Amino acid sequence: MSYYFKFKHKNENIALLQFNEDGEIENLKVTNSRLVPIMNTDPDKGVAEWWRDRAIPEGRKRLKTLLKEMECETREGLLLKNLALSLTDAYWICPASIDFDWEDVNLFKNEYKKQVFHDPVGKMYYAPVADSTVGGSLEKEAVLKDGAWYLEKFSNPKYPDAQQNVNELFASLVHKQQNWKEYTDYAVEKDDFGVCRKSICKYFTDEQTELLTAHELTGGMKYDGRFDAKEELDKLISTCVNNGLSENYIRRFLDYQIMTDFIISNTDRHWSNFGVLRDADSLSFISMAPIFDSGNSMFFDSTTSLNRATLLNIETNNIIRNDADILNLVTDKSIIDIDLLPTPKEVFDFYTENGISEERSKLIKDTYSKKLDLFLEFQHGFQISYSKEMFEYTDVFPFMNQKPSDAFLKK
Repeated sequence: MSYYFKFKHKNENIALLQFNEDGEIENLKVTNSRLVPIMNTDPDKGVAEWWRDRAIPEGRKRLKTLLKEMECETREGLLLKNLALSLTDAYWICPASIDFDWEDVNLFKNEYKKQVFHDPVGKMYYAPVADSTVGGSLEKEAVLKDGAWYLEKFSNPKYPDAQQNVNELFASLVHKQQNWKEYTDYAVEKDDFGVCRKSICKYFTDEQTELLTAHELTGGMKYDGRFDAKEELDKLISTCVNNGLSENYIRRFLDYQIMTDFIISNTDRHWSNFGVLRDADSLSFISMAPIFDSGNSMFFDSTTSLNRATLLNIETNNIIRNDADILNLVTDKSIIDIDLLPTPKEVFDFYTENGISEERSKLIKDTYSKKLDLFLEFQHGFQISYSKEMFEYTDVFPFMNQKPSDAFLKK
């Protein structure tokens, strides 16, 4: 049996979608390409890709719980029942046979108010679940507190002492000390033993403000033989400029984000983990989205202290897959004030104070110190590369413990 839906942005129609019982698209017809969520690509492809990426990823325990509660067989089926509503944008789907408005169903106005209705063939829809579209690997839940929505990320038992959650708190500290305004401020909640249970942040989107990811702005690039990160960033910048943002502002933001991600070794700054904020009514771009989701950082999955060569050879899920190359995208090295970054000792104290064992905090401190040295070398004009670490340097480097190395100068 097939089900027909209108794909909408607020109250404007974008496409007509035909689904099977499992929530898979069988046919679609775009009627308003201006509002297709993924830009710079074929409109049909943009709608299909949006639907594919909308659901909770496979493997999350929360998905299993929701499927059972909502009596759904698949994650796409869960999307159908909850109209693909999200707290990050104004896109949704509406059964073609039912006539109601965005104001009747959006999560910002309707919150936890359960609404149950049936289409002409008796299929039930809409008992709103705010996190039926929340992506990412960590278990997450959207929670309403005092009239505002918050995202709670629960710790992953695979990694000791919930370090990913503590890393979110550390990234907030880095941005605060750099006097950077555009970042998402995280807090953590600890158990009775002082160990972090989860990290918490307030949503930076609302009914009037939505997130467009870099992936959506560039047209959904793929890491293949034709992928060029500089070209993709230029495409993103061009799209932003064409929609009213200043090129200097965008480049400064991207430079800052790239450099701070390098310093904290964030390995998950993929193209859906940054973007712009857009006015959901006028569609005008407001600003870059505040930096968010920095938990996969500070060597969270390392069991030993890493040397410099290994640090530069880590394969990441970032704008560029290799950490050694990403600094080549930076145009202004001076944006980061090295004197305002936490020192290695401050890093050790921070992590021990937030429930990380002394042994692991020392690993983090020692490895972070090497990353600071590499960044100092970058700011002072030295080439940062894996090959230099392997074939030119031995155990003497231009900077050691955040100071110029006399031994290197003599050498």
